Amino acid sequence: MRTLGFVFFAGCFVANLNLFAQVKTGVEEIDAARLSVKSAPTNDQNAQHRQSVLFSWFRHMINRGVDLQSMDELGFTLAHWGVVKPKNYHLLDEAYALMENLQGNPVYIEEIRGPGAAPDKDVTDWPFFGGSPQQAGLSKDTGPMTGEVAWKFPTGHSYYAPAAVENGRVYITSPGIRSLMYCLDEVTGDVIWKTEQDGLQMYATPRGASNVEILKDQVVMRATSGSWEYEEPVKHIFYIDKKTGEIRNQIDANRVDYRRGATSVTATEEVVAYPYGRVDLKNKPGTTIMQDTVRVKNRNGRGGWALRTGQLFGEIVIDDDLVFAGTDCGFLYALNLRGGNRMKWKYEAGSPIRTTPAVDKNIVVTTTESGCLIGLDRSSGKERWRTQLNSGEARAFQLFSAPAISDGKIFIGSATKELYCADLESGKLLWRVAASDWIRSKPLVIKNRVYFASLDGTVTALEFNDSGTKQLWSEQAGHHEIFSDLSGTESGILVSTSELYLYSLNPENGAVQWRHSVVESTYEDGERRMADIVAGGGDFQSPPTVSNGKVYVGTPSRFVFAVDAQTGKKIWRFETSGQVSGAPSVYRGRVYFGQQGGNEEMYCVDAETGDPVWSSKVGWVWCTSTPDDERVYTGTVDGRIIALDVETGEEVWEYLTNGGVYPAPAVDDKRVYTGAWDGHYFALDKKTGLLDWAYSSFRGAPDSAAGVLWKGMYICRSSGELCALDANTGEMYWSFKDPRSGPGRMTVMNATPSNSGDYTFVSATIDHDGAALGGTLYCLDTATGKELWHYKGAGGWTGSSCTEKTVLCGSSTESFVTCLDVEPNPDGTPKIIWRTKIGGILEETIPAISGNRAYLLCSDGYLYAFD
Repeated sequence: MRTLGFVFFAGCFVANLNLFAQVKTGVEEIDAARLSVKSAPTNDQNAQHRQSVLFSWFRHMINRGVDLQSMDELGFTLAHWGVVKPKNYHLLDEAYALMENLQGNPVYIEEIRGPGAAPDKDVTDWPFFGGSPQQAGLSKDTGPMTGEVAWKFPTGHSYYAPAAVENGRVYITSPGIRSLMYCLDEVTGDVIWKTEQDGLQMYATPRGASNVEILKDQVVMRATSGSWEYEEPVKHIFYIDKKTGEIRNQIDANRVDYRRGATSVTATEEVVAYPYGRVDLKNKPGTTIMQDTVRVKNRNGRGGWALRTGQLFGEIVIDDDLVFAGTDCGFLYALNLRGGNRMKWKYEAGSPIRTTPAVDKNIVVTTTESGCLIGLDRSSGKERWRTQLNSGEARAFQLFSAPAISDGKIFIGSATKELYCADLESGKLLWRVAASDWIRSKPLVIKNRVYFASLDGTVTALEFNDSGTKQLWSEQAGHHEIFSDLSGTESGILVSTSELYLYSLNPENGAVQWRHSVVESTYEDGERRMADIVAGGGDFQSPPTVSNGKVYVGTPSRFVFAVDAQTGKKIWRFETSGQVSGAPSVYRGRVYFGQQGGNEEMYCVDAETGDPVWSSKVGWVWCTSTPDDERVYTGTVDGRIIALDVETGEEVWEYLTNGGVYPAPAVDDKRVYTGAWDGHYFALDKKTGLLDWAYSSFRGAPDSAAGVLWKGMYICRSSGELCALDANTGEMYWSFKDPRSGPGRMTVMNATPSNSGDYTFVSATIDHDGAALGGTLYCLDTATGKELWHYKGAGGWTGSSCTEKTVLCGSSTESFVTCLDVEPNPDGTPKIIWRTKIGGILEETIPAISGNRAYLLCSDGYLYAFD
């Protein structure tokens, strides 16, 4: 059963005050806000905080599986961009009263199991976004009919933030919309303080994503930017009081697109240094010059200097009077911190440098992607030694971890699954040890022990001397990949993981001493229930594809994975320099995908091995790249629609728009169809790139919702509605507007539609970015666009996929996946076949259906397979 409609009882406040004393949420900020609302009405001083906490309460209840449909009416007001207007402050208080009732008397959404079906004898692949170049979202197969989870594969966040520790306190940045940093007790893991931010909209809130620099009285961190965070200046370097967690100062550092996955800052008591770039996606077309400048400012944010050096993927190092930075074009710079003569020296390594250099005993140590470890004289930049450790790993963007130097030895990990130890003075390799997986984290050395983490989540302790090692222990720290550098003391080894946990492991035996979620959460039945959401924007957006028994998916952690469709076991991974948001398209034994946030590369790799075939410098690609015939069609964030040769990656033609290109290109026998943030959909001749027609969506900029080709129509999202256009002419056949919308009642329609027979399915939501409420899936008559039936709880900013008899959809407003019959019940209500709870909501992704299974990427950091 569900609680339907909107009911508000005037006596709610009184009744729920008693409930409050009995039923706490377990989230301190939520429970404190509930007390505050009880004691005083909302006003200008507390409105944003209360609204932010209310949205957190929504998310907590959603992740617990509670039905929030009774909040939908208030959601129409609360979902407006920014802080609720003063005339509606009383609605915030009413919302708290309604939530009190739900907290005390929760109505949980039921799971439903389906009847099952005979296995498909002939399994159809789903190698493209939406299953085909037309993207219609239809499979010939039966699809999943029970709703049982067959397996789930961990695909974590790009969380590279290491913990810093001093005097029994641990500091770590938080990526949450409501938090920036935690200070924890090193022994117990208890929270000493938390630096909060009252974020409202996910895409407009900065994300804590850096290392922590410890100063005398303050700690320093940096955040990446939200996609829709347009305020100037962009003060994303934070100076935070070590005792209280209060923000003491903020410095303008311009934007870092959150899809880069990480950022960094280097600070002393006098200066702060950081990689600097220029990003503004609201420009027409967007500006995307990323992190190619060394920027140094005085501690107060004024003065200093900037030198453009080339792309910086490692951290900047300040060592006394010199600043060191390695670049993607293969140069290591030594820059004078002060004075007018900026250049001390520049060393050409002959291969990209993508790790952070280390300095010790007048030697600067760096690495190259060609497999070299290099020692340079600090004063002159002269090469003292060069050691070839390996020949590289073609599927890794970053080959080595950062080097750790201790007592005249260098320790460094590699994507070749090895840990090395070399002599600092000579570069001589002393020993190497095989690891269980790639090593990305900088090792930690304590006395005669070295600790290192592998990408499979394993942490290993070795006792070492000049000639070899002895393994002391090897333990798992969660189920997700570990990217961040290790830190810690003899009290505990600190490991932050891409599952957004910080672990403290016993240095003697590897046992977990404590674990802390770096986003606000509680636990039920051993499962984490998040009350916060990762800021900046959606992460788990890549729609899976299926071909030849493998599932392919992109991730926010910069990887594309190939996973065995039956077992969920990893076959291979390929690393890019930024987030992979589009579907990896599979065509003629190759996989095509782009990335956003890193360099300008788009990739083609072998579908069986993941080995690179070619890469092409096209710019940032958020959308799916669609191969067809001899071309692969894609779009860039800076406004280009392009066609590349599928065999070589050479550009064949381009069409320039005046806004970022985000909808996945749909292709038929004549044209390629997509849209741009300049407000238009375009139909281009697929051979020449010449414009056949353009359709203005007016105020509705084409975004992540892709248009699809079905029955001679191009069906796409326009200004708050779904439009069916003649694929040959661009003339409109019909449009559908969410019937809930109207004056003061705006809904959002930004999900890719799907089709089955005479039916078109599209989802809409009241909001997903702040108040996650009102996700609804509509079934339309394809010929007329008229609504036939709808289902509350599915959809949102995630789209659906179909078989001939079913439609499958996750939700952006409930933590459930639902399979429905395309035909309703006799009374016109939707017919549920199965409904399954998962660990989070779905973002801008759609299911892939192949055989009797469906595959979905969830915001809880897992790729799910359903039977």
